[in-house]
Amino acid sequence: MDAPKNISLNSNASIKSMFNTTGMTTVLQSFHENESLYFLNTSTINTTASEQSFNIDEVTTLNSVESYLWTYVSPVLILVGVFGNCLSIAVLKKMRFWRRTPLFLLVVLAVTDITVLLDGLLRYWINYAFEIDIRTLSNASCKINLFVIYIAMQYSSWILVCMIIDRFLKTNFPFLYMRVATMKKTCLIILVLFIILAGIDLHFFWTNGIKDGECDDLNEKYHNFGEFVFVYIDIIILSALPFLIMLILNVFVYRALKRHHDFRSTSVVESRHSRRRRGNTRQFSKKLTRMLLFTSAYFLCSTVPISVYFIYDSYFQFKDDLNNAKKDVAWSVMYLFQYSNYSLNFVWYAACNKVFREKAKEIFGFKPKGFRYQNATRKQNQRSSSISHMTTSIDNSMNEGVSETYDEHSDYSEDIQTNASKYVDPNPNTHAASVSMDTYEHM
Repeated sequence: MDAPKNISLNSNASIKSMFNTTGMTTVLQSFHENESLYFLNTSTINTTASEQSFNIDEVTTLNSVESYLWTYVSPVLILVGVFGNCLSIAVLKKMRFWRRTPLFLLVVLAVTDITVLLDGLLRYWINYAFEIDIRTLSNASCKINLFVIYIAMQYSSWILVCMIIDRFLKTNFPFLYMRVATMKKTCLIILVLFIILAGIDLHFFWTNGIKDGECDDLNEKYHNFGEFVFVYIDIIILSALPFLIMLILNVFVYRALKRHHDFRSTSVVESRHSRRRRGNTRQFSKKLTRMLLFTSAYFLCSTVPISVYFIYDSYFQFKDDLNNAKKDVAWSVMYLFQYSNYSLNFVWYAACNKVFREKAKEIFGFKPKGFRYQNATRKQNQRSSSISHMTTSIDNSMNEGVSETYDEHSDYSEDIQTNASKYVDPNPNTHAASVSMDTYEHM
């Protein structure tokens, strides 16, 4: 009995030792697993923290870029645009814009562009530089600012369309242009155009106002209208339709000017100067095409991107700060690019018009020399003075001749009266009959 007891005791001891060894191994394995999980979690947390830190730095950088653009670029565009458009008005006044419809439209365009810069771009500069939003000062400022900026941008686009239509009629239908392009009709057209655009944008006075301290849509219905309906109306009126009209009419204007140039090249007797220029016909066509299409192309490039952005912003919203910061920078670049169209609009017309540049020089006291227009004007004035001098000489000669004739006639009358008795005909009837027959024979 003792032996088996001893055997069982030994078996129990071995089992206990085996259990203890297995438990220690399990504990060690679990410890190592927990340690590896700890290091994995620690590394993951460190990676996430570093990524978040990087994202925060990137967001801060993008916000700084956005603030820099509006704080330092916008005042340059405002100064250049306001000064340039005021200079355009002064030059056009010197050119007597009230006598020609294209010059009158340029004045209206300059005034409209100044309104866009002072109502829209100036507001953003004050907001970013001084943290004051003039749109949120009152309910009236919210409504008026929105209405003025939208109608001014759209009106500027359609004034450009009116200028292209004016050029189209002048080059393709000159006789119709002489009847249609009058100052009264032009004023009536731009007035009707302003009334139509005002009717389209008039909804801002009841759809928008101050809500939670921001100038925003007053309810969900107006919000849906602004985000999903009016955004398409705006892109059509502001850029799509005006550009399409300008592109088509510019093609017809170019073709008319090309035909006129070819007609003059083939019908007029060539001089040495014209023969020297005949080889540059292709270069002339390239420059003319570039001049006609540049304004329309720049208008399209500056207005379409921001309009497409507003459509994109209506359907896609981001929740993370990084994507929102990137979107804000893209919005700033495209919006400033659009404002550059209103700031530099006068440059494209000045670059294509020598008269405009020379009149601008005269405003600053410069006397242009060797300018074709000035020489032509001087020659015309000289020719007019020569004709006037010639007319005066002829008048003096005629007056002298008339006076001499009158004096001779007076002397002759006195001689007749003195010697009247010598020429009295004793038979006056016979003399009258002879005169009548002589007259009949000469008829």
